[in-house]
Amino acid sequence: MKRVIFSMLAVSAMVLTSCSDDNSPAQVQAPATYAFVGKDGKSNVSFTGQEARLKMAGELKSALGTNTKTEAELVKMFKDGKGFAGTIPSNGKSLNDSDKKLRSTVASATNSNVTAVEADALRTKMDSWITDHATTVYNNWNTDAVSGTAGKLTTGSRTVYVSAKGFEYNQAVAKTLIGAVMADQIINKYVSQKFIDANKADHEAGKPYKGDATKNYTALQHGWDEAYGYVFGLEDTPATPVNSLNDRKGFLNSYLKSVDNDTKFKGIFNDVYNAFKLGRAAVDAKDYTLAGKQAEVIRKSISKVIGVMAAHYLLNGKGAKDANKLHALSEAYGFVLSLRYAEINGSQVKASQIANSIAALEANNGLWSVTDAQLDQIAGALAGYFNFSVADAVNLKD
Repeated sequence: MKRVIFSMLAVSAMVLTSCSDDNSPAQVQAPATYAFVGKDGKSNVSFTGQEARLKMAGELKSALGTNTKTEAELVKMFKDGKGFAGTIPSNGKSLNDSDKKLRSTVASATNSNVTAVEADALRTKMDSWITDHATTVYNNWNTDAVSGTAGKLTTGSRTVYVSAKGFEYNQAVAKTLIGAVMADQIINKYVSQKFIDANKADHEAGKPYKGDATKNYTALQHGWDEAYGYVFGLEDTPATPVNSLNDRKGFLNSYLKSVDNDTKFKGIFNDVYNAFKLGRAAVDAKDYTLAGKQAEVIRKSISKVIGVMAAHYLLNGKGAKDANKLHALSEAYGFVLSLRYAEINGSQVKASQIANSIAALEANNGLWSVTDAQLDQIAGALAGYFNFSVADAVNLKD
């Protein structure tokens, strides 16, 4: 029901005019695509940093699915932003020359309520995953995995390489990055109300980003674009994202499309895309109230995607543990950690709200030990928080 309300907000903002007061501001129109220009008539949309981090995250995920990288090489990718083969799609520059780093971006949004101690704890946890993968899992690459022993597990066409506690680290890392980097930067930085408020004065004055006269955008415009880039930056044509399960572009983009593909959640993709377009148009028009409303749509919709996907993977991890179940639960674990950076009822999720869920997935022999009753309990709580049916989350195409 909330999703329908969000959609109505986005649509109504695009089609309704102001009241009959002749002194009312002109109606803000969203463009047909995410295309905007500065005073110089040239595009002033830029999100190369987001493209870089998304590409880095993809390469790191792939590297963690093999036994071809040393621990030092994996650490260099995560911590130092080096050791990558790819380039930034929009400008062709090497990822290694981007100056972007995944580890330092984890849990770093300026308007988040995550403490420095908590952020450091998550980064350290992720460091430990990389170490365990590059040592214990590597050393047991051809060992049959069982509860308490790392190694290889095959079920049907799927083979996973898991830790002694059943964690498939490439999946845990990838899904944690969705929340702790991508959603965090969007929700708790670039489309937070505090970011809008903090940058209004410079935007009103037309001050270029960081005072750089070569930039034809303000910090507020750029921040909105950076948020957009974390969702749609790897699309073949980012201004016109394709809503298709056959054309998913990784991380939030993929799961936004997965959730939208289900009839129970249909429309959430357009809610996000339309809110981004209308919100950016509102920023350009200096209609901060309208921009704030669209920011709220984005925050709530992305938060719901994380909640739905966490429940989906938890429920698909039920039953006797095999390669498919541990794969799903490793994804669920990352999404549960990602919930810390989402919103429920307009407020950021507190650490205390997910602490028991994380503990249940980590306790004893971890994913080997978690019970179906525990998985049902966690998924049921998420369904209540985000206002969806548990049954609706089970059969998403992931």
